[in-house]
Amino acid sequence: MFSYRSRVVAPVAALTAGTLLGILGPLLLTTGGSAGRVASLVLSAGWSWAALAFCVGLARNSRTESVVLAPAALVAAVIAYYATKLRQGQFLAADLNDPTGRTTQVDWSGFLSKTVFWCIVACALGALLGLAGNLARRHGLRGLPFRLLIPLVAVVDTSQRLRFDAPLQGSVATTTWSVIRLVAVAVILAVAGHAVISSRSRPSAGQARR
Repeated sequence: MFSYRSRVVAPVAALTAGTLLGILGPLLLTTGGSAGRVASLVLSAGWSWAALAFCVGLARNSRTESVVLAPAALVAAVIAYYATKLRQGQFLAADLNDPTGRTTQVDWSGFLSKTVFWCIVACALGALLGLAGNLARRHGLRGLPFRLLIPLVAVVDTSQRLRFDAPLQGSVATTTWSVIRLVAVAVILAVAGHAVISSRSRPSAGQARR
């Protein structure tokens, strides 16, 4: 019974988390003021989406479930993200049949092409990130490289944004990305240090038999 319930709850939880991530990112940008913009910058960042797939894989004992549910969560996030942007009017284009140019219509081609493309990317990367999350469950140094994956992605992502996007995005975005990068570096040091200390304090197989 518990196993059956877990198998039912896990997909629902993964899809719900993905849908919420996809909706809240663009929604908070326009409705939440300064705090909403900070939250939107976090939720819309690539490392956050990678973390979603990673955590879905981390939560499952089965590698197969990790590889299946992680991309499913990302696909749900992609669909919710672009559906929210569609509702916000991000895919409106001028109606060429109106000579005045005042009439707009939905650019379904642009909406569908972006949604399908990123769904394909989500399937490919989501499976890899889900597997990485599952492998991060390994104890000690064996799982360390996988546990460091998301904070490393966050460092790279925020560094790129600080280098190329910060001059155009203003102080709120710059501060947000700087704080995220600092926290990610701290997490890397903490996780790596904990793994090294734990491996040294754990008795070897030969010592355990004595």
